[in-house]
Amino acid sequence: MPSDELQQIRRVFQGLQTLYQLHLPKINPALIHDLLIREEEEVQKSNKASTSSPPFYMVEISTTRNTDPEKMKNLIFKETGLLPSVYENGTHYVANMRLTLELLKVISESEEGIVKVSGDYTGGIAGR
Repeated sequence: MPSDELQQIRRVFQGLQTLYQLHLPKINPALIHDLLIREEEEVQKSNKASTSSPPFYMVEISTTRNTDPEKMKNLIFKETGLLPSVYENGTHYVANMRLTLELLKVISESEEGIVKVSGDYTGGIAGR
């Protein structure tokens, strides 16, 4: 039988997953988790959250078929200053951007037909 400490870790983790789903339902939980870990590492390195730049991620946004590609590109450009690449007949957008939890919230709350957001840490603007 698992120890009480391990059960507590599992309960807290399940609670965190519930918060991710409640507040950022369109965002892949692994992306949120990775971003939060990198933010925390940066804070520990610099001892000041405000001096560090957000990390770069290759972000992939999947949308419904009836999403207007121009509106989606404009939303991404407005929030990031970058134009995404568009694939799969305008239902898949990819951009390498500095990512924050706040930006994920904006994307998640968008009314532009976003179904899912995922991404990978790239470590720099040039990607991997």
